[in-house]
Amino acid sequence: MKLINEIIKFFKQPKNVVILILGPLFLTFLFGGVYIKDYLNDIPIVVLDMDNSSSSRMIVNEFKNNDRYYVSSTVNSFEELKYKIDSKEAHMGIYIPKDFNKDIKKQKSSSVALIIDESNITVGNTALSSASEILATINAGINIKILQAKGIDPKTSYDLAKIFNIESRVLYDAKYTYKGYVMPGIILVFVQQLFLSAFIPAIMDDKENIFMKSIIYSIVASLTYVLCALILKYFLDINFTGSLLYAFGYVMVFILALVGPGMLIAALFKDKLQVTQFTMLLSMPTFLTAGYAWPVEQTPVVLSYIIKGIWPLVYAITPIRDILVKSTPIRIFSKDIMYLIVFGCIWAFIGYNLFKRVFKNDNRGGMSEQEGTV
Repeated sequence: MKLINEIIKFFKQPKNVVILILGPLFLTFLFGGVYIKDYLNDIPIVVLDMDNSSSSRMIVNEFKNNDRYYVSSTVNSFEELKYKIDSKEAHMGIYIPKDFNKDIKKQKSSSVALIIDESNITVGNTALSSASEILATINAGINIKILQAKGIDPKTSYDLAKIFNIESRVLYDAKYTYKGYVMPGIILVFVQQLFLSAFIPAIMDDKENIFMKSIIYSIVASLTYVLCALILKYFLDINFTGSLLYAFGYVMVFILALVGPGMLIAALFKDKLQVTQFTMLLSMPTFLTAGYAWPVEQTPVVLSYIIKGIWPLVYAITPIRDILVKSTPIRIFSKDIMYLIVFGCIWAFIGYNLFKRVFKNDNRGGMSEQEGTV
């Protein structure tokens, strides 16, 4: 009966539905729409061709004819090239030196320089990887022509120019869409933040049946994550092949692990406005330290232990993505799940006892004031 009453209380509060259900769904459409294009195309580039030869023009034309790029401008000096990049008129510059064609014909060492704006790593890395492939192909083609000019037959010249072939097989995201990588983690952070924003004020208003509230809010948050994943899959065309049921279960364990820190935050601030402000500040630091944007194994050991000890996102964000995107068996993450459970139990014990102590003392203080007034 108490459980049913708590469920009714949850849905009687319109803010709970807005924050914990409609909020993540809206944010999924909003942020997912940013990544609706599968490819980064039409990357603006600037060209500095100091040679103006048939070979240099061939290189420029290869970039012009590639959908990944468009040549936004040509310049006459390196200073102009750098200015175009600094002013964001271009994300990459191609510099072809003087006597480039002559050096090639003499088989002297020459180079084509790629100047990359890496301030946006997605654009910068995409521009660099595709440009390197284009130049490698042109380089092989030029070598073949030089060898043929020396009287070597086409097959032999081809074999000499390409000692070995490079083949790659891209797993899970052959289109390099980026949205398939970033959105599962971003949505989990949305759900985390909105769960804390709804759950902590609820237990501050009504301090009874905290365990039942935890279960109800966690189930709703986990179901909302699954709904967001369905939006990503069917409306934003992200190829999720993994089990939504396993993802739901993992999110549920993660959200329950947040209950203890949530009670601790409530006890420390004791004011709903301050709690909401503080929990909103948690999104960026928890995301950036959770091993999603930067691998945990590259973090200093002491710092990684601190991160794992104070916030549970590090045990959940990458595994949940891998379950959805890579169909990774959940047993692979059994250790992470165990850490989540241990984390949740320890912090629930600390948070619950501190929460009860703080608000019990506050209630006593309130009673004393009223009695003194009377």
